[in-house]
Amino acid sequence: MQDLQAEVTSGLLQFPDVTLQALGEDGKGPDSVLCGKFCGGRNKLAWLARGPQLEVVNSVTGEHLSEYRFSGVDQELPTVRAVKEFSWQKRTGLLVGLEEAEGSVLCLYDLGVSRVVKAVVLPGRVTAIEAISYHTGPCVSTQHLHQSLRWLFGVAAVATDDGHVLLVDLCLDGLSGSQSEVEASDLEVFFSIPAEVPERRATGTREGRHLSFQLQAPSGPAVSTLCYIRRTNQLVVGFSDGYLSLWNMKTLKREHHAQLVGGRIPVYAVTFQEPENDPRNCCYLWAVQSAQESGGDIVSFHLLQLAFGDRKRLASGQVLYEGLESCNECYSLDLTGGIVPLRGQIRNTKLLSCQTIEKFCHHDGSEESVNEVISPETSVSVFSWQVNTYGQGTPSTFLCVFDINRWYHAQMPDSLRAEEFLHDCPYFALWSLDAVTSVTSPTLILDVVVQERSLSRGVPPSHPPPEEFFHPGTYSFDGTCLLSSGVVHMTCTGFQKETLKLLKKSGPSIIKAIPETYNRCLVAGLLSPRLSDVPPSSLSQEEQFEAILSAAVRTGCLAFLTGCIKHWASEEQPSSAANLRFVLAWTWNKVICTKDELDQTCAPLFDGSCNFVDPQTLRSLQQCQLLLTNLGRVLDCFLTEARELTEQGFANLRKKQVVTSLVSLYVQVVTWFCRSSLLPEGLDDDVPLARPFYNYPLLQSYYTGRRQQLGRLSRGKWDSHCLMIDGMVSQLGEQAEKLWQRDEGGTGKYPPASLHALLDLYLLDSIEESDKHAITIYLLLDIMHSSPNRTDASIDSFRTAFAIPWGLVKLIQGFWLLDHKDYENSLALLFHSATMRPVSWQHWRVLECLMCQGEHRQALRYIQMMKPPMSSSSEVRFSLRVLLSNRCVVEAWDLLHRHSTELNMEELLKHLYEICQEVGLMEDLLKLPFTVTEQEHLEKFLQTDADVQSHELLLAHRLQRASYNPALQLNQSLQVRLMNDRDPRLRERAVARNSPLDRCGKILPRVQRNLAGERAKPCHVPSPVIREVSRPTPLLTVTNKANAANVHTRATFISKVLSKIEEVCIGKKQKAHVSQRDSPGATEPAVRAHRLPDAELPDAVVGTPVAKLGGRWHTREGTQNLLADTESLSTREDTQSGEKVELLDTPRRRARRIPHARPHKRDTGEQTPAQPNEEPTTPRAAVRTGRRGRKRRSILEESAGEEAFSQGPGGSPLLLEDINPAGREETSRTLRERTPRTRSRKAAVHQNLSAEENESFLFSPPLTKQTKKFEAGKADHPVQLTDLDPDLSSQIVFSLPLLRSRRKNLSSISQTLKEPELPAKEEEEDTKSVGKQKLERGRTAKSNPKKASKTTRKEGPRSPPPVEIKFISPFASPVDGTKSKQKETAGAAERTL
Repeated sequence: MQDLQAEVTSGLLQFPDVTLQALGEDGKGPDSVLCGKFCGGRNKLAWLARGPQLEVVNSVTGEHLSEYRFSGVDQELPTVRAVKEFSWQKRTGLLVGLEEAEGSVLCLYDLGVSRVVKAVVLPGRVTAIEAISYHTGPCVSTQHLHQSLRWLFGVAAVATDDGHVLLVDLCLDGLSGSQSEVEASDLEVFFSIPAEVPERRATGTREGRHLSFQLQAPSGPAVSTLCYIRRTNQLVVGFSDGYLSLWNMKTLKREHHAQLVGGRIPVYAVTFQEPENDPRNCCYLWAVQSAQESGGDIVSFHLLQLAFGDRKRLASGQVLYEGLESCNECYSLDLTGGIVPLRGQIRNTKLLSCQTIEKFCHHDGSEESVNEVISPETSVSVFSWQVNTYGQGTPSTFLCVFDINRWYHAQMPDSLRAEEFLHDCPYFALWSLDAVTSVTSPTLILDVVVQERSLSRGVPPSHPPPEEFFHPGTYSFDGTCLLSSGVVHMTCTGFQKETLKLLKKSGPSIIKAIPETYNRCLVAGLLSPRLSDVPPSSLSQEEQFEAILSAAVRTGCLAFLTGCIKHWASEEQPSSAANLRFVLAWTWNKVICTKDELDQTCAPLFDGSCNFVDPQTLRSLQQCQLLLTNLGRVLDCFLTEARELTEQGFANLRKKQVVTSLVSLYVQVVTWFCRSSLLPEGLDDDVPLARPFYNYPLLQSYYTGRRQQLGRLSRGKWDSHCLMIDGMVSQLGEQAEKLWQRDEGGTGKYPPASLHALLDLYLLDSIEESDKHAITIYLLLDIMHSSPNRTDASIDSFRTAFAIPWGLVKLIQGFWLLDHKDYENSLALLFHSATMRPVSWQHWRVLECLMCQGEHRQALRYIQMMKPPMSSSSEVRFSLRVLLSNRCVVEAWDLLHRHSTELNMEELLKHLYEICQEVGLMEDLLKLPFTVTEQEHLEKFLQTDADVQSHELLLAHRLQRASYNPALQLNQSLQVRLMNDRDPRLRERAVARNSPLDRCGKILPRVQRNLAGERAKPCHVPSPVIREVSRPTPLLTVTNKANAANVHTRATFISKVLSKIEEVCIGKKQKAHVSQRDSPGATEPAVRAHRLPDAELPDAVVGTPVAKLGGRWHTREGTQNLLADTESLSTREDTQSGEKVELLDTPRRRARRIPHARPHKRDTGEQTPAQPNEEPTTPRAAVRTGRRGRKRRSILEESAGEEAFSQGPGGSPLLLEDINPAGREETSRTLRERTPRTRSRKAAVHQNLSAEENESFLFSPPLTKQTKKFEAGKADHPVQLTDLDPDLSSQIVFSLPLLRSRRKNLSSISQTLKEPELPAKEEEEDTKSVGKQKLERGRTAKSNPKKASKTTRKEGPRSPPPVEIKFISPFASPVDGTKSKQKETAGAAERTL
């Protein structure tokens, strides 16, 4: 073994200036020597003292923590002689021994407040201090002490220069905080143990005294060191004459007193060391003899063997040796005997430090291991010293490590062999600290400490490791050196790490020095044990290089391999390519060999051939896992650095990397299962196992029952396979299902038939690693909760071992609770902020699981909290069902509007209607506002349903929407169905249904009620009979044979119409003048127009001619064009004549009204004066726009011999828009309110007939029908057809208009409303006066209609003149329906023309 060198890692961390100044103030004087030590506890403290000044610093950073300058009596400053760390009641302090002129003082210094809290006077000059008990009063922690010591509150051992040893009560129960070293308490010493210790202590406490028991009387030689060994419960007392005493603290008796082999050299330091599992109950004590205090140059180590009769474990967990049988010196080492090669003669040797580092193996938690008395797995003692040689200005500093277990292995020699040095010793390792000395020079090192947690040994290259691997030189650790000016950190690396560092530095150049590198690796124990006995000369250079590569992979020295790969990949040399191919082939072969070794190791874990895992198996698994991980990183480097690879070569390299990573993860999981005692699998069910095990029959029975239960609960509505674990397994794919069907009893579903089937999931490359871990966590939850002793430690351990996010663990726990019907706790976990958010399929699986089991409220809660995204119509439908199952109709309606499109609107609406009908929410649904589309789908849904309740809901819906006529029709249909049903309940429902419908029917016109009833009656289709009939004659015109030579086109017809414009205007002016004379002084009231939006236009009620706008307006295209041209021309002529044009907005269309103008002088002869017995018509104040007052207008009527256009109030002509939109009742009311005309009025009207008989008519089919009622005699007058101009009709070819798309039954328009006929004479006169009859706007008089009726009745026999409303029916029979009426009307028209 070559020399090892320590490396400085931090440089000098200097103390603050305040510390350096405080320590330098007392630098003069014989007793002002600087001393300092590291505190051995975990508080990372170091103290320095010079004279009365005490400084406490941080041992890691050198930061100043506390300082104190002690005071003395009579202004004489004391000197700090001994310091020991002491902790009590969660407080940290120091026990400080002060030397004064007349004695000593023991002080308890509190670092928290930086002052003395206890002080007691001591006899003699204090030389050493040791803490015995940190606890207060009798307790479990003090049961190993003498009974008298248990009554004391804190015990410290104090030694003096005359050999006096005292056990002092620190009185920790009486800390007042006001005591100082100047006001120290008195000490009461008992030379023997008194009988009444509590009473004596109480008395002394009241009088301000501390109790003290004399352990050893003054014997002359000074006590040089004190050390309390808790594991043997002994106080070790070292004397300045080389004697060593052992005092038992249980009996307060001395068990051993002898002089060391080194003679009368003071015992300078003592440390305890325990071997691993010594069957003789032996432990060891190192005693260091040094005369450095007196300037001597002798330093020697002596190892004492302590043999005890018993070793037991206390209730506190502490191991205690009892019954000392012997104490013998078994090993000695003289540092001045040439054990270290030096370049000069030794002048002075000084011990710096000695300490023991132990590491215990962790027990598995079983009851046997808990009660087992454990010993340290690693136990080493560390010594450091300085050597001054002649001729060398800087001293040499060394550090050695003694491994007592390797000393046992070396047959426990009593000293070094002849001509053997420390660096060649198998149980000693030596490091040189010259690198640290070069940094700290000329400042001397005061103390050296090794960090216990940093002590480690390199990774074994194989199992079992070679013998060289256990050499102490393989240890590596970190240390700190304490100087008077600061601290320096260093690291000591073992020979293995030194060799690995050499590999990293050499890199690709190692090819040139393979034999030397191989020999160094062999000495360092980095190679396989089988190569230890093989001479290096018998191996080829390639074999040696493979051995070096194996050592680098085993030890994790990947920087060497990756450096070589990067260098060779960047070079364009033939040798570099060959080296890359060689390394790649070796890497893949190593993977294959490791996989074969893994198979052999894992086979007994699954075939039932073993019941426990031995440590050798665990080490083999760990070695395989380490190799595979490192080999995978090498392949990653190849993938990254590969440049000139073919596509196939890159694909093969990628496959190798994936396979390596999968096998590495697999062995890592298998190792964890072995450490958790879940493997090996117990195939014998008859053998009970105390550890948790995988009970497949129990889990299979449970999940089979759960699936059957869900199948019964689903009732065909839900997916019975809604367990969360089933969804998780289905996401793995078909490979997982086939894998779980491989073993005997496997079903392809969860749970797997064995742990072998579960762990094989980790070998599938098509599954994400997180999904594999999720299945394993779920299974671990089942295993832990099926075992008697439930614990979640395995889950936490698994999560930590594989770096699984805590959010994923919480998510799987929530799924597991949901599958086990713990809904509250499951949702609490899923809603937790630290839980990983579920993915889309998990959201809907959770909701389906809740809905299937009837947890509708929990499902609604989940939707409200998690707000799962909805990306498909099925998800929207599911959300609608959840909301409606909780009777959240408004929320469901809003959800449908937010997620509906043109493509899925019908589907979603149908789904919503079906659910509402299923859960009984149709009544709540009908209260919501509907669009046209939604209403159409609703009516379609309700109509197609055969259930009577659906039709009744449709009936209520129509009544809510004021669609009375369809409601009446539907009710009539239900009544017809009721005739064939004898169910009394249905009849009772019909009675209840008819009551509101009867009230609604009363507000409708009689015609609508009749039509509704007729439509609802069943239509009896007679048997088809073929009859030959003659060609039908058109009902709208008188057919004449057209002259073939005189055929007019459409353009000719329009031209003729335009030529009549001027005559129409003249006739209009004449009629306006007559209107003024009829009602002098009458003015046209303002018309208030209201336009209703298209969406609010209801369907036209049958029998009320109300026209619709937009796409519901059906006319023939030719007629529309003709009317548009006529209106345009008339508007142009009105503008030229200077007349004022007014546009009125009516509820149905834009109205254009031309106010009448004064007639010219030349027309005065044709005007008819107003009759004195005619009453003017009272104008209406506003236009009625009620639902029943609207009428359909579609034509503009022009009389050939009477008037050019129909006139409105005041004589103004009415265009197409001027036709009254009011209803039939308003028209009839207006007619009733008008004053009856006399015969003289009829005569005046008849006189104007000749002046207008040449004016043409303008037809615009279709024309709706009008009916007028008169109250005189309660008789209704018949409605007749208006005859046509024979000349004009001969030029027009009439056809049925395209009105069959209207929603209402248009055949009802052609029906005749029959009323009582008038006398023939009046009918004839009425026919002649049709041309002059004015069409008033649908306005009623301001006077009350009832008063108008009374006035009419008061006039007696005078009946109102007959008024005809002309109908042109383009569909079927004439309005009257009789042929005689047609002939009479046609004759009257011919006579008029």
